[in-house]
Amino acid sequence: MYRIVACFLLPFVIGATKYAGEFQELGVGGRSCAMGGAGVAQFVEPSVVYFNPAGAFYVQRAILLMHAENFGGIVKNEFASFVMRRGTMALGFGVQYLSVGDIIFTTLSDTTGPPSSENPPIPYDTVGTRDLVLYINGARGNEWLSYGATIKVFYRDLAVMTGYGGGADLGIAMRFDYLSIGLAVRDFVLSPLIWDNGTTENITSKISIGVAPFLPLERINSTFTIACDCVKYIEYEGVQFNLGFEYGFREFIYGRAGIYGGNYTLGLGLRYKRFALDYSLVTHSELNNSNKISAGYAF
Repeated sequence: MYRIVACFLLPFVIGATKYAGEFQELGVGGRSCAMGGAGVAQFVEPSVVYFNPAGAFYVQRAILLMHAENFGGIVKNEFASFVMRRGTMALGFGVQYLSVGDIIFTTLSDTTGPPSSENPPIPYDTVGTRDLVLYINGARGNEWLSYGATIKVFYRDLAVMTGYGGGADLGIAMRFDYLSIGLAVRDFVLSPLIWDNGTTENITSKISIGVAPFLPLERINSTFTIACDCVKYIEYEGVQFNLGFEYGFREFIYGRAGIYGGNYTLGLGLRYKRFALDYSLVTHSELNNSNKISAGYAF
């Protein structure tokens, strides 16, 4: 548990901009999370507000709700979004809420000495952390090309301090008969986090390029989709690849798998008329697994 808490407290402790935006990195949507977190070129549900602002143009009118128990339930992640399109314009809205509970603060009977059997840690308080992100999205386009932007507002309560901030994401989307391509820049303008202790951090930008080829298998009433995102933090070395696969049968039941940051993902999905239900399991090499479930409805 303490490793997870450290991910949220680390920016305050060491003042490292590299980790300031970690609260945005848990992913949303049962479908995309089951496909290795690849969502930059997936324009099928309102989670595009999170992944690629331009993709909202290719989602008709729909709502998405998600609940996630990350790392064995230590970090809870709630997400809701709504997208609607009219003519050449689309609007989207979203809200994400993360919380960590039961963080125990301890002290020592003798604060001048190290912990030991004679000087054990003594709990004196239990606290929790909260993160809230609001998304306001706009997109414009035509049947094969769109562009968009998402304005974000942050509020963070880390128990030891609180802060607020904001930023902007930009995106481009291209959709063809059997292929989708996406480009998204998260925190295009360095997003500030202003803490109540007078400290200010900037969330580093990252650029993601996604491709998602789609293959209809009409003879067996099936579809097959591959999704791959290439993610690069602009100020740091290294590139991450998120890769996912989806097999659909009769546009009713879907099986999914993927790789996310070296970890494996699995999931199932159901579609019935305008309703959708998706589940994903995200494994972690050093931590407990994460479970995410989302439900959607298209109007």
